[in-house]
Amino acid sequence: MGKAFLSTVIDPALAGAAGAIASRGLFSALGGEFTEKMLQLGRRRKLAPGEVLFRQGDPGDAAYVVLEGGLEVWIDIGAERVRMALLDPLELVGEIAVFSGQPRIATVTAATDAVVLVIARDALLDLVQRSGSAAQAIITDLGRRLGSVNMPLAFLSTATQLLRTEQIDTDALTEVARASGDLGPFADTFASMVKEIKSKQERRQDMEMARRIQQSVLPKALALDPSHAAVAATVRPMKEVGGDLYDYFMIDEKHLAIAVADVSGKGVPASLFMMMFHTALRAVVRSGLDPADVLGHVNAQLSEDNDECMFVTAFFGILNVETGILSYVNAGHNPTYLLKRDGDLSPLHGSGIAVGFTAKAAYREHSLALSPGDRLFLYTDGVTEAFSATRELFGEERLEEVLRRGAALPLRDWMESVLDAVDAFAAGAEPSDDITCLALDFHPAG
Repeated sequence: MGKAFLSTVIDPALAGAAGAIASRGLFSALGGEFTEKMLQLGRRRKLAPGEVLFRQGDPGDAAYVVLEGGLEVWIDIGAERVRMALLDPLELVGEIAVFSGQPRIATVTAATDAVVLVIARDALLDLVQRSGSAAQAIITDLGRRLGSVNMPLAFLSTATQLLRTEQIDTDALTEVARASGDLGPFADTFASMVKEIKSKQERRQDMEMARRIQQSVLPKALALDPSHAAVAATVRPMKEVGGDLYDYFMIDEKHLAIAVADVSGKGVPASLFMMMFHTALRAVVRSGLDPADVLGHVNAQLSEDNDECMFVTAFFGILNVETGILSYVNAGHNPTYLLKRDGDLSPLHGSGIAVGFTAKAAYREHSLALSPGDRLFLYTDGVTEAFSATRELFGEERLEEVLRRGAALPLRDWMESVLDAVDAFAAGAEPSDDITCLALDFHPAG
C-alpha cells in the first residue's frame, strides 16, 4: 500500500487502519488496492450504545466497516431476539444484502460507543463491477462462510432434537460453541439456553417427586360404615406442590378425625411445613387428647426453631360417629359450614390463633351435635379468594349460595359443585391460591 495512495483517502484517520483492514476476511480476498479504494468511498458515523445501525428486513442500501467499538448482530424470531455474533473493529457487515439485493437478514446494534464507515450500495457495486477479481473474491468468501456454519448448524439441529428427548450433552455444546467460527456467539447462547432448560427439567423432576410424596400422605378412600358417615375431599395445588392439606382417619372404632389446613406461603417450603404439620397431627392425636390439646401439642412442635416464621391455619375436629357429637378447634381458619337436613346453612363459630405462629398459643374447643342427614363443608381460602377476570373475589356469599343450591346432591357432587362454580367464576383467570375442600355427611346408626 503506497503512501501516495493513502494520502488520497478521504478520512486521514483511516490511513493507519487500511493495512490492517486489508488483511481481514473478505478484504484479504479482495486485495489491498480494492480495499483502499472502498475506504475512499465511505463516511464515518458514530453510534451510541444500543443504537440501531439497521434492522432485519430493511433494504441493503449500504455496507459498513467497524472502525471503533463493537456491534451486535441479532436475529428476530417472532417476539424473541437472538444474538448471533459480536463484531469487533475492522470487520465488515451488511455487505451480503448489498451484493444480493435482498433485505437485511439481521438487526445490528452498537454494543458500545462505536464508529463505523458507511459505504453506499451503488458506489460499492460500481467498484465491484470495475474490478475484475472482486466478484470471484466475494463468491469465495461467501463459500467460506457457508462452510464455517454448516457443521455448527447441523450439530445445533441435532442438539435441538436431542433436547426434546432430554438426552443432550451440555459439555458437547460448550465444545461446539468454541469451534463454531462466525456462529460462536449464537452457539454459546444456545449452550447457555440448553443448560437453563436442563436445570428446569431437573427441577421439574424434583417437583414431580415432591408432588408424589405430598399426594402419598393424603388419605385413601376410607371404608366408613355408610350408616355412620361419608367423606369426600380434594386438593388442587396452584403449583406443582402446595401448602394445603386435608385429612380424615378413624382414631378408633367410634371416633373420626377430620382436618383441613393451609400453610402460609407457596411452593416447596409451604409443602415441607405442611408435611411437618401432618406428621405431628397424626402422631399426637393417637394419644387420646381432645382437639384443643392436640393442636396445642402440634403448635409447640412447629413453633420450635421456626426461623422462617411460617404458620398453618387449620380446622380440626373429632366426630363420634355413633352419637354425632363433633368436637372441634378452628385455628385461624375459614369457617366450616353446617348444612342441616332441612336446608338451613350456617358457619360454625369460634376461631383461635394459627398453628406455629407463637409457642404461647392456647386453643379453645367447641362442640355441637350433628343430626341424621346433616353435612359439613370444610375448605381453604383458595375457594372464597378466587378471582374473576375482572379481579372480583368469589367470596362467602357465592359459596353459601352454591352450598344451599346443591343440598340435595350426592355428597361428592355437592363438593364438586363448589369447584365447578369457582371455575366458572374464574373463567380461565390464573388461580391465586391452592384449593382444598372436604365434605362430610353424617348418618348415625339407628
